[in-house]
Amino acid sequence: MTLNKTGIDWCDCSDNPVSGCYGPDGTALNPRYCRDCYALKIASRFNGTKAWPHGFKPTIHPERLGDFIKEKRPRTIFVCSMADLFGDWVPDLWINDIMKACDAAPWHTYIFLTKNPARYKRLPLCYFKNNHWFGTSVSYRSDIHRIMTLQTLPKSVNTFISFEPLLANFTKENLSGISQIIIGAQTNPTIKPELRWIIDLEESARDYGIRVFCKESLFYIPRGYFLRELAWPIHKEV
Repeated sequence: MTLNKTGIDWCDCSDNPVSGCYGPDGTALNPRYCRDCYALKIASRFNGTKAWPHGFKPTIHPERLGDFIKEKRPRTIFVCSMADLFGDWVPDLWINDIMKACDAAPWHTYIFLTKNPARYKRLPLCYFKNNHWFGTSVSYRSDIHRIMTLQTLPKSVNTFISFEPLLANFTKENLSGISQIIIGAQTNPTIKPELRWIIDLEESARDYGIRVFCKESLFYIPRGYFLRELAWPIHKEV
């Protein structure tokens, strides 16, 4: 198997044909969002190695573009877990190369996640396949514009929101048009969302018929609220 094993519980594996990130503002790391970034910490630790030859500078790894087709068993793959593939600093050519690699292995499900969902609106419609999921990260009330951006995509596009880490309450949030939400706590250092915040999100999701997946970092919440629903397949047992 050429793909990376992962402890992320909503996918089977990850792969990073692009690694590194300049941060949400497109030019420099943003202390509010990036100070606890797990990818930044890993890149700093392994700077100069084959995996991180340029540290956290955005880098394409052409040799990894064949990873998807080498794995013949269906997998749900988090693409570029160590980067923001849709940051404004990523060349269109890199995105196009990755999408071609996905097209070459259509038996997989591909998960994309960004803090810059506005980039989705500039993608060719041919990128939006049934086995592709496009998500955005939301932690604070100031991130709501990202939800609104997802809601402007064509209705046929598979969209999801990752409330991880959940650092604010989103009471009666308009989640229309979204298919999946993921809720998680901040780790390293740990910041646990309040139970009321989780309940409010779940109630909003129910109003719109949205599936809810609580990450294992929410182990402390009551069983009745620890929902594990996913709109895409998982094959970890295979």
